[in-house]
Amino acid sequence: MLNPEASDLDMAVRAAWLYYEDGLTQAQVASRLYVSRQTVGRLLEAARHHGIVRIEMDANYLAAMGLAGRLRDRLGLADAVVVPTLAGPLSRERTNERVAAALAAYARRYLHPGVVVGVGWSDTVARALTMLSAESLEGVTLASAAGTIDNVAELVSDNPAAVRRLRTVPAPLFVSSVELAASLRSEEMVAQVFDDARRAALTLTGVGAVRPGGSAVRTGMVSDDDVAAYATAGAVGDMLGQWFAADGSPVNGPVTGRSVALSLAELRELPNVVGVAAGAEKVDAIRGAIAGRYLDVLVTDEPTAQALLES
Repeated sequence: MLNPEASDLDMAVRAAWLYYEDGLTQAQVASRLYVSRQTVGRLLEAARHHGIVRIEMDANYLAAMGLAGRLRDRLGLADAVVVPTLAGPLSRERTNERVAAALAAYARRYLHPGVVVGVGWSDTVARALTMLSAESLEGVTLASAAGTIDNVAELVSDNPAAVRRLRTVPAPLFVSSVELAASLRSEEMVAQVFDDARRAALTLTGVGAVRPGGSAVRTGMVSDDDVAAYATAGAVGDMLGQWFAADGSPVNGPVTGRSVALSLAELRELPNVVGVAAGAEKVDAIRGAIAGRYLDVLVTDEPTAQALLES
């Protein structure tokens, strides 16, 4: 990667303009700039890295895919966005990045001054927030629908514009007792954030699977033993620190009542909840979330969409 020196950025801007705006091939750009074709490739990569060029997919096209249409019809969703499959196996992180990009593209449709976007924390939701430009977030309020998960919230710090627009809950997602959680939810500073989240025009949330080492465990907020207890009780997934069964009904377990978040019942009443989840292990959780009428829109990848249609 090129260092961000003035001469490097100048060359990157020249290469990006010739390639993206003038429609020249990389070979033609190389000829114009008197550099090798390999150098042009590196210049274009530097242009993307430094934000000189931003490549965005229009989520309308992803939502128009035949697979997305079948998913909407079969599951009774208001909308669905399906990210196409890449050849070869993908790491969980790479899958999350691709699905997060689709979520960010979908969210941009709704961003305008004065709008409130609710945020139910997950790794993929946080990644999506880092992909929103300062221009698209102008006048937007991002309101947390759940308490803070430190290692997830840290991801958003990569986007100062999102940090400026974000209203976080001054409390962790889980606390030590039911009584403390109830007390915190009634605190004025917490209640104000949740009031904003309740009037969101769009709410973004992850969907967790009930399995060892799952997202709830990776955050360090619950243990594998806690998750195992929920699984034994019939849970298939979790959102906002609360677990639910295959039919969407809430499931009680070790940390029930200890989350500082909107309830699943409140989530169901919100007008446009967008769930993001991908992976074979998430299929049952996605189905449960839809059965509970917690989700209006699903953003996922092609293999997960296929599994949802086949199961």
